[in-house]
Amino acid sequence: MQLIFVGFVGVATLLFVLLLFSILGKPPGEEVRHRMEQYLVETEMAAEQYKTPEDEEEKPVEEVNDDDWVKENRAAGGGAKKILANMGTIITPKGMAIRIADQLAKADIPLKANEFVAIQFLAIMISLIVGMGVFKNLLVGIGLAFAGYFVPLLWVSIAKKQRVQAFNDQILDTLIMLANGLKAGYSFLQSLEMVSRETAAPMGKELKRVLKENSLGINLEETLMALNMRVESEDWDLVTTVVLIQRQVGGNLAEILEKIGFTIRQRMKIKGDIQTKTAQAKISGLLVGALPILLGLAIFAINPGFIMKLFTFQHGWFRGWFVVVAGALWECMGMYIIMQIVDIEV
Repeated sequence: MQLIFVGFVGVATLLFVLLLFSILGKPPGEEVRHRMEQYLVETEMAAEQYKTPEDEEEKPVEEVNDDDWVKENRAAGGGAKKILANMGTIITPKGMAIRIADQLAKADIPLKANEFVAIQFLAIMISLIVGMGVFKNLLVGIGLAFAGYFVPLLWVSIAKKQRVQAFNDQILDTLIMLANGLKAGYSFLQSLEMVSRETAAPMGKELKRVLKENSLGINLEETLMALNMRVESEDWDLVTTVVLIQRQVGGNLAEILEKIGFTIRQRMKIKGDIQTKTAQAKISGLLVGALPILLGLAIFAINPGFIMKLFTFQHGWFRGWFVVVAGALWECMGMYIIMQIVDIEV
């Protein structure tokens, strides 16, 4: 009976996750599909232009459904990945798959959207079973299930931030190399190709993707804008804007890139000064936020019965744990306000 209940709770949790994504998630735009359609049209026109008599004798390519690129099947993968891909394909709506695939690409995590959803679902179910089977407590199981849902998302968020930080650390060197290449007589594309060969990931990898997309027929402006959307870097957004304006109105791009590098260097210096001056306020906020939790744990260690009244007290409709929930909400609100105050935009 307990296993049936756990299964029912697991299905209900899955439906709740899907409902949460459908309500809170932004509807997927048509930008990705439009870019794919434009790429297919341009490559087809290029193929028609350079078609030879030998190409006409080749067998026609099997028609592919236009939604296959969203399903992200991996039939040629290993056994575990096949299971994850098949499971994820069943429980992942198309809109959710597009959003998750976009976040995984920004974090540079080598997983398909359906594989990630399958891992997330397994984490929820395993956490729920552990909470129900080991701790014999439904509330603990639900809490662990929520942790199993948010831990993969936290992993993606941390990986994304680390990748953006690594990308930002390479921008100054990239601008110097681009400017030197332009001064040496290279074109902008040749300078990008040189930098992509000489620079490590993630900058080198992203620039290689820009060059590959451009060689397949996509305009350089669109490839640079797509790169800017993938990395979500404020500094690179400035570089992309300047390059796009220069390609429209003209000018000395090498000199412009050197000035942009100087501007970014000054911004980094100002950000460092702000972080130094706001470090004390951030630590004070963390200590103030952690003080009630540490004090509650200390009282629980000294006198458990006293602190447990917060969870066992009852008076009519009022319950003691209402105070705990209200305190946790106010704690989170206070921490958020403190971090917003000390987070100064440059």
